[in-house]
Amino acid sequence: MLRVEKLNTGYDKKQVLFDNSFEISRGEIALLIGSNGSGKSTLLKAIYGITEVWSGKVYFKENEITNTQPSALLQKGICYVPQKNNVFEQLTVKENLEISGLALNNKKLFAERLELVLSKFNTLKEFWNRYPMKMSGGERQQLVLAMAMLHQPQLLLLDEPFTGLSPKAIQRISEQIQAIKQENNTTIIMVEHRIKEALPLANRIIGLKVGNIVQNTTEISIFDDKFFNNILI
Repeated sequence: MLRVEKLNTGYDKKQVLFDNSFEISRGEIALLIGSNGSGKSTLLKAIYGITEVWSGKVYFKENEITNTQPSALLQKGICYVPQKNNVFEQLTVKENLEISGLALNNKKLFAERLELVLSKFNTLKEFWNRYPMKMSGGERQQLVLAMAMLHQPQLLLLDEPFTGLSPKAIQRISEQIQAIKQENNTTIIMVEHRIKEALPLANRIIGLKVGNIVQNTTEISIFDDKFFNNILI
């Protein structure tokens, strides 16, 4: 589904990622872990064309997408959800969904997708005319996921979806992420610092340390605190 080959990138003259290569299969949830500054968010942004790839290649379904514009990637079936600035604070839930749906460029398709999304995120109906600033973290995150799922992505890039959430909200969002994977066979790359909460979702763990991938495995059962500390410290 997704293949990255010898990817190098950074900001201005500072290199952040060094010759990183990995591959993720259709329907996997890959948990991307590492300490602050290890390059996790930068890797997502490089895949999604927000941060320029200096060298290396990115392939989606065997087609090269290196440095493709995000709007074009959305049309190809890739959706990126940033940790911050992921909703329009001055718009209601209804208006946020409508803005996200504009990229579909088809009113009938939007209406069909909206009905489907609201059947999965039905609590949003209770907040239809509410502004995000008046919603809890868990409610906002449901809106964020709903906006993404309007596009029925085949590849979903999530940057720290559990940030600021209560344990109950994390459980709810985890269930929805798992449902997205199972119902749509969606491939998901998820950056998350709350590893213990995210680990049950993962089929694969990719560990980044100082801009280098130091672990890439599907053998989730072998992990212990020593393993994670080696990556996170």
